[in-house]
Amino acid sequence: MNTFIIELLHAIATAAIPVCAAYLVQYLHRKSEQIIAQTDNMKIKAFLAEATDAVSTAVTYTSQTFVDALKKEGSFDKDKQQEALEKSLDKAISLLSEPAKKALEDIYGDLAAYLTSKIEAEVRSQKTGTLSLANF
Repeated sequence: MNTFIIELLHAIATAAIPVCAAYLVQYLHRKSEQIIAQTDNMKIKAFLAEATDAVSTAVTYTSQTFVDALKKEGSFDKDKQQEALEKSLDKAISLLSEPAKKALEDIYGDLAAYLTSKIEAEVRSQKTGTLSLANF
């Protein structure tokens, strides 16, 4: 009788172990994908926050060092506005880390176009005195 029970348990274990192992492998695979996705989301959020901060800093810097003086002189025309935009764009790009630049290019394609739209929004925000995301 003991031999029968041992052989029965052996047969059940032989059948159950591969099934349990397959479920365990699937579970671990799903869990690892979930952790990778969560980590990627956290990195992307950090890069977007870095971009927002860089844009806010660049716009403030350009305004204080370039735009304010031209406005006092009354010579802030369309050409100078374009020059201010280019200065802000250059400054924002210089403030971004290389990993952030790469990630933003991967996400948005054209880093300069993305930053330009963010700069224009930040200029508007600073002009109207509304809070931007960088102020939080």
